[in-house]
Amino acid sequence: MKIRIILLSVIVALLTVSCTERGTLVVKNKLSNVKLESISFGDFAVYGSLLPGETSDELVIKEFEDAFPFRNQLEFYMTSGSNTVYLKTAETFELDYDQDLVIEINDSTVVINPALE
Repeated sequence: MKIRIILLSVIVALLTVSCTERGTLVVKNKLSNVKLESISFGDFAVYGSLLPGETSDELVIKEFEDAFPFRNQLEFYMTSGSNTVYLKTAETFELDYDQDLVIEINDSTVVINPALE
């Protein structure tokens, strides 16, 4: 009986893993003299802190195929000197399964301050 339960558990685990898809996300900080902190893409924490010129580690998002695509703004705190402000990108980015999304925050990136909306 114990062997059946273990075997059934292994089969269910394999089916669950085989039904998931993946997408990857990378963020690049191309702003000079500005640090990006607490970076998130919807419910996914992308990276803790990016100094100018740094690139985040690749975030791998594994979900069932029907959960994709994810459509979110990139949210972060921007710090320059002793000033910090919470911002969101005006653009909504889409991450689909089997996609490698690279988001670059630079001088031309349009951002929104939710506190002023």
